Amino acid sequence: MKSVADPQNYGDEVPAVALLFPEKFSHMGLSEQDFLRLRTKKEIKDIFESIGIKYGFGKFEGIFKRAKQIQNKNDDKVSVKSFQLAVQEMHYID
Repeated sequence: MKSVADPQNYGDEVPAVALLFPEKFSHMGLSEQDFLRLRTKKEIKDIFESIGIKYGFGKFEGIFKRAKQIQNKNDDKVSVKSFQLAVQEMHYID
């Protein structure tokens, strides 16, 4: 049984570097992998709408298409990170 007084490392502890330099959104329970995981169009749309960012159909489709190019994948999934990069490139388009 694990205990605070047990010095045994069971391999599931967070490394010291993660404690000293936590990831940007770790306080929200998110890791970098959450931003890199491939997601469907609906998932991406739902994520951005849940934080209050809504795009018109044409603009969303254009951004998603650019995110696919950035992701360099042939399937219909992109990461949140790729979508964010596409948004930064295309923010001026209506």
